[in-house]
This record gives sequence, structure tokens and C-alpha cells, in this order.
Amino acid sequence: MSPRRLVTRFTLVPALAAAALIGASNVEAGPPHARMEVGIRCQQEYQNNWQLDVGNNDVWRRCSNFNSQIGQTDNVGFYFNLHGAKAPLEKTSDGCGQGCGGADSVDFLYMNMHGGANSSSAFFDMWDQNSRAFTSNMRLGDNSRQLMVLATFGCSSLLLSDGNTNILNRWQPPFSGGLVLTAGGHGTLFSGNDQSATEFASRMQDGEPIGQAWLESTWYADNSNTPTFMNTGRDANDCFNRSKVSLPSLFGTPILRDSAIGYFCWASWN
Repeated sequence: MSPRRLVTRFTLVPALAAAALIGASNVEAGPPHARMEVGIRCQQEYQNNWQLDVGNNDVWRRCSNFNSQIGQTDNVGFYFNLHGAKAPLEKTSDGCGQGCGGADSVDFLYMNMHGGANSSSAFFDMWDQNSRAFTSNMRLGDNSRQLMVLATFGCSSLLLSDGNTNILNRWQPPFSGGLVLTAGGHGTLFSGNDQSATEFASRMQDGEPIGQAWLESTWYADNSNTPTFMNTGRDANDCFNRSKVSLPSLFGTPILRDSAIGYFCWASWN
């Protein structure tokens, strides 16, 4: 059974939507890429059980798998839990450095935790009771080091079903700092088959586009998963071209901030 591949693109002003289908392509191993600084932050259990422990050490195994694989080609600057992580992920303290797990201290940030979205923000659950990091409070990439990729294995952070206005509310703030691409889920991402994290990293290392590597590894791990990635561009063509960014081309991708962003694109599999 082949999954549906849907790309939706829209301009900021006015908010016009268009859709197109893209097919899978066969990508051969790419050239070596410039060594990245990678951060990993994950959380299995939560203070006073305020959120569900998915069990079976799935989160720890998934993040350990990603750490082991990506570390073969890149420098893992930190691998932390999400205790007290709200400030280092939001713009109040995202440039605090690798010692405190600041989002802007790395090129690539991978996280696994519970997530969700409302009309104004996507959010990621911290270990601390009732604490969440909100995308509406983020501006990723304009402090310390340029964060270029944010990959989050958590439910619904890239919710698409409630319209372009809400999608912009959630993701324009973090992208305004120059973030190139984010990967997550537009619905549920299921625990289990934590080898998908190894596959995600290895596909990227083989030169596969980052977004495609996320879709492929996450959907084939569980066909009920709803993987999604999102990126920006100056216009529709630029956005589509930037959606194909890979590790070998990542550092050559121009950084877009604030008014330089003219288009948002996303691709999702059901």
C-alpha cells in the first residue's frame, strides 16, 4: 500500500493555498556532508505522572538509536532529558549554550516527547509538571549558532487540519529566526519500532533529503503514523526547492528571517 504524499503551499499575504502531489524518488548515497553540531533532548516519564509514560523505555531507546547513528558522522553536542528545558527551547534562553541544551547552540535538534497544538501554538511537554515549551515563544536560529533543523517525534505539533491562519500562528515565530526545516507529525506518532530513529539518521547520511528521510522512516515504522515536515522559501518555487534540502546541501542553504520569508510549504503522509 502506498501512502498519500501531499504538499501544501501558501503565501503569507494573502493566505492562498495550493496543493500538488509529489512521488517518492530513489536517492543514491550522497557525498560526505559538513560535520554538524547535533543536540538531542528526550523525555520518557514525567514529574508526578502529569503525562503518560509510553512504556517499554521506547523514548530512551529511540533517542539512543538516533544518537548512535548520527554520531557516526556528526558531533553530538548534548543528549539531555527535558527537565527544566522550557527556557532553553524558547527565545528567553535558547542561546544559553550546549552545556544547558540551548536550541540555538546546535545545527540540528532532535527531540522525542509528548506534543500537541492549539490555535496559537504547537507545544512540547517538559518533564516538569504542567510545563510546556510553546512555538509561539520561539525564535530559532538567531542566537549563538544557527539552528537549521528541528525534528520532533511527538504528536500533532505540525497539525494541518485547522487551516493556514493557525498554522502560521504556530510556526511563523520559530521560523522567523532562520530555521530551515522542521519535522514532526500532523496527528499521532506511535511508540514502538524505535529503529525508525536509526533509519532516519542513516537515510540522511546517505544523502536523502531530510524531509523525505523523515517521511519514509516514520511512516514505514508504523503505517498509522502521520509524519510531516515544513519549510519556508522566498516564493513558491524557492520553497519547493528548499524542501529538498539534504545534509550535504544544508550549510549552503540561504537563511531566511522575518520579512524574507514569503512562503511556507509542507508535506505529510497519511
